Amino acid sequence: MEGASGVVTLLPLLLSLATTSWAQLLHDIPTKPAARIAVIGGGIGGTAAAYFLHDLFGDEVLIDLYEPDHIGGRLATLSVAGQEYEAGGSVIHPANQYMKNFAAQFGLSHTTPCSESVGLFNGEDYVFTSSNIALVDFAKLFLRYGWDVYRLQKVPAAVLQDFIKIYKLQHEGQAFKDVASLLLAMSKEMLRMTQMSTTDWLMEQGFSPLTISELVMSALQCNYGQTPEMHAFVGLIALAGADSNLWSVEGGNKRVAEELLKHSRASLLRRRVAQVAHSTSTPRKFMVWSHEPDEPVEAEAAAMGQKDAAQETKETWREQEYDAVILATPLTQDSTKIQLVNFTQQFSFSGHYEPIETTIVRGVVRPESLMLNDDEMLDNILVINPRLMFNSFGRQQPVKGRKCDQEAVGVWKIFSPHKIPEDLLDIFFQRREVTHAISWLAYPHYSTNQTLGDFELAPGLYHLNAIEWAGSAMEMSVIGAKNVALLAYKQWKNDPDAGKKPPIKEEL
Repeated sequence: MEGASGVVTLLPLLLSLATTSWAQLLHDIPTKPAARIAVIGGGIGGTAAAYFLHDLFGDEVLIDLYEPDHIGGRLATLSVAGQEYEAGGSVIHPANQYMKNFAAQFGLSHTTPCSESVGLFNGEDYVFTSSNIALVDFAKLFLRYGWDVYRLQKVPAAVLQDFIKIYKLQHEGQAFKDVASLLLAMSKEMLRMTQMSTTDWLMEQGFSPLTISELVMSALQCNYGQTPEMHAFVGLIALAGADSNLWSVEGGNKRVAEELLKHSRASLLRRRVAQVAHSTSTPRKFMVWSHEPDEPVEAEAAAMGQKDAAQETKETWREQEYDAVILATPLTQDSTKIQLVNFTQQFSFSGHYEPIETTIVRGVVRPESLMLNDDEMLDNILVINPRLMFNSFGRQQPVKGRKCDQEAVGVWKIFSPHKIPEDLLDIFFQRREVTHAISWLAYPHYSTNQTLGDFELAPGLYHLNAIEWAGSAMEMSVIGAKNVALLAYKQWKNDPDAGKKPPIKEEL
């Protein structure tokens, strides 16, 4: 009994020692540190990338988001007479699942466009003006364009059936290293559409030259400041922007980007990135060099012959090492000064971005300056002649608490390829109380022979904005963000299947 009692007494001590030994052994096993990732750019694409990275990596990632200006990028609002108005991307398509889900998740309310009158203007006359009676408007359009009016609403919907496949593919963890492969995964036709003009593609579908030169032209001029010579895929995105069920976010579409950043748990660095370099000391690492927003970039100083200033400037730069870098900003020569150095390959980014002037005026319009009578002023004037000084001229409603009023003193937005001189604005307006002019490099200049580009520039280095060469839109940027986040996650895990989720259940 004594011996047995001794064994029983020792058991708790032995169990305690064993537990302690295993705990110590597990504690001593080296664990992989959290991934450190830089996202350069705080627009809808960059903030969505940060959000998706956090969703994939969980607590195993540290994210720095570099943005020297406002969060939202080309999503921005402007204050006019105490109210905020959209100055950038204004509307969202009802089929945009990511934007719709974000708004729901973050508790952001929808607003819908006011019912407004519209005219198609060729510079001398209006080929169409709407009334307040839908049946009359359809009859007028039918007499001019025939069944093309009906079919023009159906064609984007047919392409959309292939487009929405991307949501299922990304849910299942599929990612693509280049834009062409992403489009091809949805349909061969989508890739073909990037290689032919909107005019040629619509002619194949049986649309008349008149429909293309007027109805299609008006949509492309308003949404992209370009003609139907742009490639057909982005042309169809522009036509989808004429959907009657478009919506926007109460308080401004930039609210989505702001909420994405907050929920990503990324650190916001108000710094401008000058260089991204492949680390020479640590394999598969990257160095990001940044500076305060108001400091000159070395390349600028050197270009002006200020060698001493250039050297002094670089000494004030800050460097940080990362496991991966996501470039969520355009990389064409006209749109960025970020240098990619110490890489084995030479990077070249062709093409350029289309400059757009946004002029926002609070005042009283002079109808005769727009070939209208005093009693027939339109809410929206869409241009079908690309040689005119403006692309569109439209009444605006505030992003919060819109009332769809028609007061004489209104807020108007003019899109134009060049800045409109003050003396010409005085021709358009009897009185101007407030005038703001904003210059954007708004979207790529689209053609049929451009290179779509790569998402993966090197293992661990990703270019989100490559997707813009297929089509520039909020939802396209978010799709690009999910794609590069998946690429980064697969690279970090060294597992091509990483990021896969159970298939979406189909409704019966």
